[in-house]
Amino acid sequence: MAIRPNILSTRSIRRSADGFYKGFNLPVAFGSMAVVVSLILWILLFPRSATTTLSLGRELTLSGFRGWYVYALAGFVAFCVVVVCLPVSGRIRLGPDTAEPDFSTGSWLSMMFCAGIGAGVLIYAVAEPLAHFQSNPMVLAGDLVAGSPEAAVSALSYTYLHWGLSAWSCYAVLGLAVALYSHRYGMPLTIRTALAPLLGKRYGAAFGNIIDIFSIVAIVTGVATTLGYGVAQFVSGAAAVTGIDGLRAEDGEPQVVWQLAALGLAAIVATGSVVSGLGRGIKWLSNLSTGIFFLVLATFALIAGSGASLARYGAAIRDYLFEFPVTATLVANNADALADWQTDWTIFYWAWWIAFAPFVALFLARVSRGRTLRAFVLGCMFIPVTVCTLWFAFVAGAALDWQLAASVPDLSRFPISAQIYETFRAYTGGITSIVGNSIIALLMLMLLITTMNAAILAINTIAAGGVDDVQPKGHVILWGSAVTIIIGALVTAGGTDSIRDAMILGALPFSFVIALSAVSVTLSLIFEASQQRN
Repeated sequence: MAIRPNILSTRSIRRSADGFYKGFNLPVAFGSMAVVVSLILWILLFPRSATTTLSLGRELTLSGFRGWYVYALAGFVAFCVVVVCLPVSGRIRLGPDTAEPDFSTGSWLSMMFCAGIGAGVLIYAVAEPLAHFQSNPMVLAGDLVAGSPEAAVSALSYTYLHWGLSAWSCYAVLGLAVALYSHRYGMPLTIRTALAPLLGKRYGAAFGNIIDIFSIVAIVTGVATTLGYGVAQFVSGAAAVTGIDGLRAEDGEPQVVWQLAALGLAAIVATGSVVSGLGRGIKWLSNLSTGIFFLVLATFALIAGSGASLARYGAAIRDYLFEFPVTATLVANNADALADWQTDWTIFYWAWWIAFAPFVALFLARVSRGRTLRAFVLGCMFIPVTVCTLWFAFVAGAALDWQLAASVPDLSRFPISAQIYETFRAYTGGITSIVGNSIIALLMLMLLITTMNAAILAINTIAAGGVDDVQPKGHVILWGSAVTIIIGALVTAGGTDSIRDAMILGALPFSFVIALSAVSVTLSLIFEASQQRN
């Protein structure tokens, strides 16, 4: 029997006893679907009103809460560092003291990495560093010249800021709270559980339901944003490999019809993998995606891993880590140009990671039973950060080397979806280029699939009141179809920006949920320490 601290409520979550929704929490299942459908209908039927309202809301959120986002993310990093350093965190397991991990370390890390990083690491692998190469805080301050070798180092350093410790700390804090209270104390595996000691009697009531409803909404909007961008990049890859002009429009962007085809393929495979189970389809896909990821990384390291690239990587890592206390806590004045840059990049990313946190954290918690608290934070945060920095060092480093050499073509003139393929083409040619870009496109497809299946798994788990083994085929297909239709409709209507704005708005309240999750973990650590002393 699980040890339960006195601060926990013993109230359970109500679930339906029969019918199609047997085993599901009806207020959450119906409420989340109603909110999602209403949002999408608003965007599709009243695009002007939705676009204007959501855009205004995004601007107010990103500018008005700039300071809160900055200090919150910095606080999450500090909290994770403290947890890792505490002796007690190496003894407390996510489960009973005798619990063994459900998955091998390799499979566990693969699933952790694929769920957390998703398709974004490919979408912005080249695009973001190239943007920072021309404009970043040091360039804006006049300390560096845009397009210089020194600007290339700072471009990587600021990319590491956005994809490094701060991003993964959101997942680590929320995921740790959910995993701890679920696996060790026997609470349901759902987002409200992260706040169990703070909710008390409200845990199983309306307030708890509201947290779970908006968890699902955040998952849908976050996934829709990522997959909307991701399918465009997959089609660009297909165009780069096949040379078929019909895959792209006149402006170089992928044709909508082919984006929809790619989305449908990803949805079918993702839904099938969830139906097959966590230990089979999802684990297999995650392991395959991780293998392809490191293959692509090794390939870029071989073609562009020059001494200059390695030196730039070392300098960027040094600057990132040494300057982190400053860059991670800097709040720009609203009146200067730096504020615009920070809003467009840093604050946008902080909101994106927070919006992604519900589904990533829940998935990470699900696959981490039996791990210690220290192992969870290290596996969720520090190991993926190391991999991410290497990825950008070699993939983005290849593009930066090409730009510094003033080579033709200028990679920044290509659409974002095509830049990684054009970078590989620049260094290779012929059959090598075709094979390499085919592998990159395959990796994008695999990451789209793993992102979608993790999202479907998380949605159904939350809707079932945290019962993670309730994954009936009907509901898997229902939410898989719903997410696919939503993304397809937005791609067709050109409304991806609107759903992105909705995602950013939804991230604000979730930033407070993550902050309160840290309080929950702290309460648990105090309880565990007192138990060990006794």
